[in-house]
Amino acid sequence: MNGDAFVLFLRYPEKGAVKTRLAASLGEDRTYELYRCFLSDLALMIQEVKAAMIIVYSGPAGAQFPEFPGILCLRQRGDDLGQRLYFAFEDVFAEGFDRLVLAGSDIPDLPSAFVNEALSRLAAADIVLGPGTDGGYYLIGCTRSGLNQAIFSGIPWSTPRVFSETLKRVAEAKLTAWLLPEWPDIDDLDDLRQFYARNADRAGSSRVMVFLKAKVWE
Repeated sequence: MNGDAFVLFLRYPEKGAVKTRLAASLGEDRTYELYRCFLSDLALMIQEVKAAMIIVYSGPAGAQFPEFPGILCLRQRGDDLGQRLYFAFEDVFAEGFDRLVLAGSDIPDLPSAFVNEALSRLAAADIVLGPGTDGGYYLIGCTRSGLNQAIFSGIPWSTPRVFSETLKRVAEAKLTAWLLPEWPDIDDLDDLRQFYARNADRAGSSRVMVFLKAKVWE
């Protein structure tokens, strides 16, 4: 077995197809550039994660991510978000890993310490969840034995009930869970403003902050 893996679950960057709610405010060109900055910041963050890195993406077959050279890329499969998440875990476990932590690309300031803690907590818990500030979750991890399709089936995705319903499914499956601190993701312009304020001290080290300062709030 290969131990631990951190999975980035994301969409291949294509203009007009990423962060559509932000694009309504910023336009497709700036939103596309901003999304690439998200990926660049995440690529820096994962250097401090104590696990193998894998991308599970939606997009064209054989896609490459220049921000993540040499990293294994698997294509998402499934008909809805719940299936895509479940199969992401199944497909990465098939690569021989024991514990997986998965996060999306909407959290470019996700602390690496959260990912490392999630992986370490999986030594005792079946599931680790990072609750979002909007009622969803920004991170989910599980052990090979803790993977259960019921955790992802019938969840009211894109509603404030995602986190609570997932916790309910975990309990019904008689699995143990550990919760990380709450953390926000970026879906719309208000979220982006909050990100900008939250990361004021990283103005020079974050590609997202540099871009926002130069191209959005210049």
